[in-house]
Formats: sequence, structure tokens, C-alpha cells
Amino acid sequence: MDREKAVVLLKKYNEKEFHIRHAFTVEQVMRYFAKENGYDEDFWGIVRLIA
Repeated sequence: MDREKAVVLLKKYNEKEFHIRHAFTVEQVMRYFAKENGYDEDFWGIVRLIA
């Protein structure tokens, strides 16, 4: 799954702007820690968007 599809799913099941902004913020945190620990940033960013 790519990020665009994950964002569509996120917005489908989360209507409140706060929840969407929060998901984007946590996505960036997940990407940071994935990079710091040698993991795939894109994978973990997308996991956060749809989890």
C-alpha cells in the first residue's frame, strides 16, 4: 500500500480534523524512529496511518 491510499483510509474512518492531524504527527514520529533504528521509514509511516 502506498501513502496516498493510506491517507484515503485514514480519512474514511476518521472524520475529525484533530484525529487526522494527530495521525500525521505520529506518522512522522514513527518515520523518525524507524530511520534511527535502521527500519523502513515508509512502511512504518504507513502502518501508523492505518493503525
